[in-house]
Amino acid sequence: MHVRTITEPLRPPPSYLVAIFFAVVVCRYLYLHWSTNHGFSLQSFILTNEAVYNDALTDWLSGADPYRTIHGALRFVYPPVFLYVGGFLARIMPDPSGWYLYAIVHVISTLALPVVLARFYFCQTWLNAGFALLIFFAEPRFTGIMALANGNIASFLYLIAFLAMIPGLRSNRWSLFYAAVFVGAVIKLPLLLLLLLPLLTATGQWRYCSVCAAAVAAAYGIQKIFMPGLYAGYQWSLVQQVKVIHHYGYGVLGIAAGLELKLYGRVSMLPSLLTGLVSVLLIAALFLLRRRVDEPASNHLWLSLLVLSVILTSPRILNYDADIALLAAFVIFVNVLQIRRLLTLLVVLFVPSLFVPYLVNAQTLVGCYETLLLLLAFACAFIKLWREPSFATQDDPQPA
Repeated sequence: MHVRTITEPLRPPPSYLVAIFFAVVVCRYLYLHWSTNHGFSLQSFILTNEAVYNDALTDWLSGADPYRTIHGALRFVYPPVFLYVGGFLARIMPDPSGWYLYAIVHVISTLALPVVLARFYFCQTWLNAGFALLIFFAEPRFTGIMALANGNIASFLYLIAFLAMIPGLRSNRWSLFYAAVFVGAVIKLPLLLLLLLPLLTATGQWRYCSVCAAAVAAAYGIQKIFMPGLYAGYQWSLVQQVKVIHHYGYGVLGIAAGLELKLYGRVSMLPSLLTGLVSVLLIAALFLLRRRVDEPASNHLWLSLLVLSVILTSPRILNYDADIALLAAFVIFVNVLQIRRLLTLLVVLFVPSLFVPYLVNAQTLVGCYETLLLLLAFACAFIKLWREPSFATQDDPQPA
């Protein structure tokens, strides 16, 4: 008689259960959206950032200031090069066809992200494409669905970076990855943290990472010199988004700044300093741990930790960043805690996020639960990898 043992490889949940859970997640999200907005309209299903991009490009092409564009709590916070490239594309593909194409690319990118990560980075027997998508969209507080509805270009930039990294992991060819990071960081500077991936999975990459970082710095410097008015508007808009609108997002900054704002009605420099300190400590811990990891390019727990860490160390984390890290955190919890009931874990992680906003009673603190999960996952993976024998010890000859 066949006996199921703990050593038997985990399998993904049955397809019908994944489909049922997926339907429940979508219905629950739509219900919350309906109750918050008191109904549905066509505007309910328009990508949020798409309107910001459209208005900013329209203003700029008509000679107005694009950095005065604001939609609720969202401002246009992209460097001048985004306007030049976007303006060029807008002339080639006029409204609305260009925006339809952008929406299609965004949706495909967001749906492809968890599949690419599951297939090439996490590589778990239980994590097929369908279950990866369910985890992604059933993340705490519907983070994955919010990233899809947000329409931010970050999802596309992350996808091309992770796709471009595959040749690096397989055959130590990183040229495409550095090109992807350069493009992404010129649009969104925090994506420069993706350079941690080759530094911590390959050898001899310090020079190339330095060149890439220098190229990004030069790109921003050139914009500041040759487009001073637009660049000043870009910097002003960033300050307005964070310090005036208090859009701190997830992460250590979100918790520290949100808590200070709730208690004292203002935000000092302390949350920013604390965020920087935590990021430095986390990165230092990764480099220390790297010395104990054998074959880092194929150690899937290590890769899961790195994917989580490049998000967690970012100075400002939003839903289109956190969705990637939360997927990595789920993989870490399953591996470290030896979880066998995958759907139960999904529910256990998700349900508290429905009540946290009511408990903290502060809009700036609604991402605190997700941040704590990421920090806990980092600690779990770090401890497990640290306790494993280092490859230097494993390679030592044994006495006869």
